[in-house]
Amino acid sequence: MKNSELSPGTVIATVFGAGYIPIAPGTAGSIVSAGLFLALRQTIVINSVLCVCFLLLGYWGCSAGRKKWGGDPSEVVIDEFAGCWIACMAVPSGWGIFGISAAFVLFRIFDIIKPWPVSFFDRMKSAAGILLDDVAAGIMAAIVILLGSVIHGAL
Repeated sequence: MKNSELSPGTVIATVFGAGYIPIAPGTAGSIVSAGLFLALRQTIVINSVLCVCFLLLGYWGCSAGRKKWGGDPSEVVIDEFAGCWIACMAVPSGWGIFGISAAFVLFRIFDIIKPWPVSFFDRMKSAAGILLDDVAAGIMAAIVILLGSVIHGAL
């Protein structure tokens, strides 16, 4: 790895190098997010504060990655990290690893198939667009998880 690869913006953009994985780097960034979320399992307040931090870092990382590689580079996975974190935040505490796995899978499905509004943000040619399509996918996954928890609770 070259010294230019170790700039703070590049380290954040690639989530400490996860974006350099040659096959499915976005999935790698999402796995790091889900794993960290599962390991920390903090209160909703702490997770919300962390989410805001990840969104701010995400915008900075997306900007740095776009400047370095152009477009929506595959190396930039901080957007998947932030989107997956949003999905994981909806998982009820009793669901454990299965709930986090469901959030991860749902997030990746929405991120890959890009239904509206994910596709709307994906068409934006900016750092905000890079981040917001994954935020939208994370919110969609969170809604499905929340609906599932309501249905599960009603049975």
